[in-house]
Amino acid sequence: MNNLLGKLMQKSKIRMCMYEGCTSKGKSIIGAHALQENRLLNKLAVNNKVLMQDFNKEPEFLEIVPGKPEPFYFLREVKIKDATVATCFCNTHDNDLFEKIEKSQYSLDTLDAEQQFLFAYKTLSFELYTEIAARKYHINVFKNIPQVMKNRHVVHQYRINALKLEDLQYYNDYFNKALREKDYTGLETVVLEIPFRVQFANYMTVAPPFDLHGKKIKNIDKKSKRMRFVFFTTFPVENKSYILVSALKSDMSIYGEYFDQIRNAPLGLFQYYINTFIPLYSQNLIVSPALWSSWTEKAQGGVQYAVADPHSTKMLKGVQFYMQNVAKARKKDKDLIIDSSSIAFDFFIPYTPM
Repeated sequence: MNNLLGKLMQKSKIRMCMYEGCTSKGKSIIGAHALQENRLLNKLAVNNKVLMQDFNKEPEFLEIVPGKPEPFYFLREVKIKDATVATCFCNTHDNDLFEKIEKSQYSLDTLDAEQQFLFAYKTLSFELYTEIAARKYHINVFKNIPQVMKNRHVVHQYRINALKLEDLQYYNDYFNKALREKDYTGLETVVLEIPFRVQFANYMTVAPPFDLHGKKIKNIDKKSKRMRFVFFTTFPVENKSYILVSALKSDMSIYGEYFDQIRNAPLGLFQYYINTFIPLYSQNLIVSPALWSSWTEKAQGGVQYAVADPHSTKMLKGVQFYMQNVAKARKKDKDLIIDSSSIAFDFFIPYTPM
């Protein structure tokens, strides 16, 4: 069964250009990088390799509940030429659209509105492509193994995929219109600049379930029933790093307070939030082998479990309770120092040349 599912996953790969109206096919579709190989990923690589989840390889099956094996996709070494790659843009549009964030003649020392927009657009495009491929995979599974339609978990995943595709298309329409009109003013972005080079990167399109105070975020629009998304991109450059958090200005009624918290949070609190939120909520965490080797075996195990656990909702609930307790403590003492050392691993370790 696992072998058959693996073959169906390979058959579900799609070669398409996400740019509106592009009809390119075949060899003109390239393996585009969500994070550029020679400008960003090489800042993390050791021997041209980084660590990330590789969904092209078979998962490891573990029994958390005896008798019920479940798939776990752990972080593995991947060559940077293959990292964050998807066949979702043609050569022309990958070069022309993203030159201001990928070509060396354009600086990343300060990011203008167009560059901030392009990072968010690329994150959205890769997320949408993943969901399109997942839709094709579900259809292939139902066609070739119709008995799985009796599996409630599989059917639930299919429905979640269908809803997310519809929600993401709303954002894709916005980005397409903005690109046509070259209007980058509809996006709100918090640019967090870290004064040293971190040893990890990440991109994700998510609907955060709670804010930095542990308060639940009502991220579903009542009228349209649409999920409202936020776009995160984290990457190192030469002597510093960026965390970009973007959302549509039309969604600020939902995320305005959340963005203010990110702008004004104590460093320790934000570090704790990111250190736990990213591995629990993202499938696109890229870690430098240098950072990995600096952690203890316990820390490495913590990251692997956080990244791969198919039931991370329970762990997220624990993080939410922690944030709520910190918020209560800060109400009593505004000068409270937030200690993020309680977590076994820390992504915010400065880069040290080897």
